[in-house]
Parts: sequence; C-alpha cells; structure tokens
Amino acid sequence: MTELPPRPTTSSTLPHDRHSEGPTEGPVQVSRSDDLSRRRFLALAGGVGAVGALGAAFGPRAWDALFAGGRPTNGTLASTARRLVLVTLYGGNDGLNTVVPSGDPHYVASRGGLADDPTALLPLTDGYSLHPSLPGFKKLWDAKHLAVVQGVGFANPSYSHFESMDIWQSGVRGAPDGTGWLGRWLDRTNASPLRALGIGPGVPLALTGAKIQGATLPAGTIRFPGTGHEQALFAQLAGTSHSEALLAAAVAHADVDLVEINRHIGGILDRTATIDPLHLLIPGTNAAAALAIATGGGGRSAPGVLATQLSLVANLVLAGSPTEVYSVELGGFDTHSNQAPTQAVLLGELDTAVTAFIDALAHDPRGRETVVVVYTEFGRRVTGNASGGSDHGWANVVFVAGVPVRGGWYGQPPSLTNLADGNLVFTTDFRSVYATVLDKVLGVDPKPFLGGHYPLLGFI
Repeated sequence: MTELPPRPTTSSTLPHDRHSEGPTEGPVQVSRSDDLSRRRFLALAGGVGAVGALGAAFGPRAWDALFAGGRPTNGTLASTARRLVLVTLYGGNDGLNTVVPSGDPHYVASRGGLADDPTALLPLTDGYSLHPSLPGFKKLWDAKHLAVVQGVGFANPSYSHFESMDIWQSGVRGAPDGTGWLGRWLDRTNASPLRALGIGPGVPLALTGAKIQGATLPAGTIRFPGTGHEQALFAQLAGTSHSEALLAAAVAHADVDLVEINRHIGGILDRTATIDPLHLLIPGTNAAAALAIATGGGGRSAPGVLATQLSLVANLVLAGSPTEVYSVELGGFDTHSNQAPTQAVLLGELDTAVTAFIDALAHDPRGRETVVVVYTEFGRRVTGNASGGSDHGWANVVFVAGVPVRGGWYGQPPSLTNLADGNLVFTTDFRSVYATVLDKVLGVDPKPFLGGHYPLLGFI
C-alpha cells in the first residue's frame, strides 16, 4: 500500500493576550428570546472552521497590530527587513527530472523511459537543464535570482513520507519536544505567533514551538452565516464574564477572536478574489476545496491552489503586514505511476505561481526582499518502476529564489554511479539551507535553532 504524505498539524495554541470584553457591533440587545446560542451559530458556521483555529491562536490586539502595520512582538525583531516564504511540495518531487543532469550519459542510461525528453529541456550551465515546465525558473536563473542547491538530504534517510517530512520541518531528527526549526525561532525570540503565518488548514510542524505557534489563515474569503441580525447577536454573545467556567470562557474567547478576525482580516481575504497581484487566479476556484487536496496523497492538486495561496501572501506583504515567515504548500508529487504528465502539470503550477509572486513583489519596497525556498521531503529512486513512475528515494534539490538571491549552483551534485540502494546519496546537509536562511533572511545566529553548526551556502 502506498503511504500517504503527512498532513500539517493543527494549531491548538491558546491566546497570550486576551480581552475579556467582546465587540459591540450594532445596537441589538441580546435576550433569551433571540434564540441564538454560540452552539447554534457555530453549527451554522461550518465553513469557517479554519477561522476558528485562528481564534484559538490570537487575541484581538494582535490582529489590530497586524493590520495597523504594528509590530506584534515584545520588541525583539529580526535585524533584517527580509521575508521568507517556504513552499512545501508534499509527496516527494522527482528532483532528477526537475534539475536534469542532461550532460551526463548515465542519466538516460539509468532512467530509461522515465528520462525527460532531451529536446524539450531548458539548458542551464555545467551540463544541467530544467524540466520543460519551468520556463519562469529559467528566466530567474538567467537573471541570477535562482539558486539551485544540489544533493540536499540527511544521513540515514527514511522512505517514509511522515518521518522524512518531520525531519525536514523539525530540523532535528527525532526531536523529543516536537518543535519545528522556525517554531524554536518563535520561542527563543518570544515572538507573537503573527510573526509566522501558514496558509492552509493547519499549522505546519515547521512553525510549531514549545510555547508559541505560528498562525494559520484560510485561503479564500470569510463569510459569517445567518442574517445581519443573527451576526450582530453573535458578536454580542461573544463576550465573557467572570462567572463562566474555564472551558466556557475559553470558547467565548475564541468567539471574540473569530469576530475580531473577521473584522480585521476579512477585507484582506475578500480582496484576494478581486485584487490578484499575481494575475493568475482562476474565476470560480474553490480555494478551501483546493487546499483540502493540496495536502492529500498522491493525487494531483486542484488547479490554481498554489497561486491562490501566494496571491494571499502577496496581498498581505503589499498591505504592510509585519509577518516575516509564510508557509504555503502544493501536494500530489508522490508519482509512483504515470509520473511524466503528473509532474509536468505540478511543476508548471509551481513555476507559474512562484515566478508571478516574485515579479509582483520585485518592485515594491515591502516585497523585494522576499526570499522563496522550495523543498520536498525526499527525492525518487534513480531507476523508474514498471508503472511509468518512480519510488521513494533520498537526496534532492532545493530551489531558493528572489531578488536578494545570488543565483547559481550550491552544494555538490550527487553521483549517478555511486548510488546507495539505487538512490542518490546526499552531499549537502539540509540544515545548511536553514542556517543560511536564519542568518541572512531572519538575521539570527542559526546554531541555537539547529542544535549545531552548519556551513552557510552563500546563496544570499
């Protein structure tokens, strides 16, 4: 049975900064005869569950700070104005057919019918080419704004989607505290969760700290159910009193945040339906359904899922959000069968969305310092299987793109002849990528967050 890739964990962080007062929208007075309880409203609100998760994570003051352009931390900020966007490719993208060693005769000999068509490849330098679905990445390469880190991985690799992604997102193999490499950054800097935002149904492990977790935002609009009268009633019911039990008070606090989040962020999310900095969104796309597919198993994601997420990120950046780290995702790369057409579609979406995102921010002072890192949990085996696909492997490539990036090759390419169990052997520890990002993008010493010293790679 094919193992499915992991789904991100869901945030359960309770607020660090709470109001006991509820919002006072509208003049409606609450009474028993109005017959609108929190339970009834939440039953109506099945479509805003992701927003409820937000309400469990932050207080209204934090959201006020976010959309007023404030700094929602305790004053400890990174020394750089740069932003990081993590793009996670769930399923294990075949890196050997993404950055192709087209000048190596062993490539076609080893891959056979799985090898990319050499006449369609996009040539780079030093005997390497890009997959034909990556023309935007080729332009970034030519402009020296795309870095390709080769042979990335870790010792004693696993074929498990779950274990491999946990290692990538935690930054420590078998981390006993269950924290992510950026979650530890949030913890150590005593930052607000608003400093790191995931776009999707849950907070990824990478943004999970022992004390502080990043936020999660739904892609698409927030729509409260019911009539305007019922919505106003719920806004007043969202308040708390000292007489309520602890659990009831916690639920009420979440209700307060739900209303406040809708008031502050609803307009930004609405704007993604009409103002798309990427100029890519497909009319009528169901963003919530697309995201449900994005973190699924081997099947392809819905069209436009990555563009939807990056359009939201671009809107937040251009609106002046102080968030420093964003996490987005694209699934469907577990190509055990019929790999060529599936990977072509997925890489095409990656290429279109990422390059449009970088272009949208490149000429804005709030966005031009943004750095995009694209990674996946493992590569694929060198030899294809009998189903026109490839099975789980080891070492892979990582892309780093953006205006601040020093384009070119980084890391040592793995050998196509010196394999281990039919797999590419890693030559670059993945934590060197993280160390470079922590140092050059977030402006902090990487060692406390990675548990040791890892050489910087120089792509920034």
